Amino acid sequence: MSDLRFFLEAVPDPRARRGRWYSLTSILLVCAAAAVSGARTIDELAEWGARADAGLLAMLGVRRHLLRRRHAPSRPAIGRVLKRLDTDALDAAAGAWLAHRHTAAAPGRRRVIAVDGKALRGSARLDQPRRHLLSAVTHGCPVTLAQAEVGSKTNETRHFQPLLAPLDLDADVVTFDALHSVKANVAWLAETKKAHYVAVIKPNQPTAWAQLDGLDRHAVAIQHTASNKGHGRHESRSIKTLTIADNLGGIAFPHTKLALRVHRRRKETGRKETRETVYAVTSPDVHQAKPAELASHLRGHWTVEAQHHIRDRTFAEDASTVHAGNAPRAMASLRNLAIGALKALGATNIAKTTRAIRDQPERALPILGITYKPDLNGRVCQLCGRSVLEVIECK
Repeated sequence: MSDLRFFLEAVPDPRARRGRWYSLTSILLVCAAAAVSGARTIDELAEWGARADAGLLAMLGVRRHLLRRRHAPSRPAIGRVLKRLDTDALDAAAGAWLAHRHTAAAPGRRRVIAVDGKALRGSARLDQPRRHLLSAVTHGCPVTLAQAEVGSKTNETRHFQPLLAPLDLDADVVTFDALHSVKANVAWLAETKKAHYVAVIKPNQPTAWAQLDGLDRHAVAIQHTASNKGHGRHESRSIKTLTIADNLGGIAFPHTKLALRVHRRRKETGRKETRETVYAVTSPDVHQAKPAELASHLRGHWTVEAQHHIRDRTFAEDASTVHAGNAPRAMASLRNLAIGALKALGATNIAKTTRAIRDQPERALPILGITYKPDLNGRVCQLCGRSVLEVIECK
């Protein structure tokens, strides 16, 4: 079941029953379709609906008005809904739909999930700080499985467990930076969620960092190297892994089986070469993860940063001044949904893809799993998606 409509029906409607004309699902579908078409603001969400024809609006569940015409929700109507929306429920619905699409695209493959935060810079006002969101995003194809508002960056570690608690992480690998390398969270991840982890260790964990720094790395040969060129720089990375024996004292970090040392070299055009050594620990043993795979996990963690770049550049998230109620987070959720849906279909350039969809609104519906086949009069069957003339008996 890849139809987004069924997932959005689980989001509770914050409005009073009296005076409703548009269903909440129809409003959210208009917003989602506009988002995959590249809409950046609430005004652009409404403008997409204004361009949609009657058949398209019918497929999205928009009712006819008294004069038998269909009109998309107005900008004020959309703004009021997003302001009061239960964004936890919206993120849960969008995450479940994206997880379904991601699993269908790669059945049986072990997921690797990055946990990282992002600030909504334009949401700050004199009387309120900017919003800060924490997300769980798959490596490779950036699909946002869960998202939570945490208030500020310093609160991210407290929301680590609530963010991942609803997800089935059995045998998955979770990566995170040094901020989230907290023993209690890592122990919960391994013991309760039955997941593996790759945790970067920095001096904020002094005991574990000193133990890793004191290991005899010279006795171990380099086990994997990789390099790449692009954007005016050349980078190379090498990795060494060392098995941690519990009977010899282990490492002051729970469930650690391997210690990792990654050495990075970067040479930018016209600048001196820089070098960096990064320590990490991981729960899979040598039989469960090869050095090349672990190196890929460490580098792939920055998939979440690439997704943040798309949100900032293509969808102008940092420039957005939406700040009222839950609207900032709701807009971020719509952007995550759009990026995940397009990436799951194989889009490599989100900006180019959204431009191709923008001028033809009907192209957005198949991306959301909705079949759209209008007849000559623009009428469609809302049950099966075929034209009314083809299935006149469909009830």
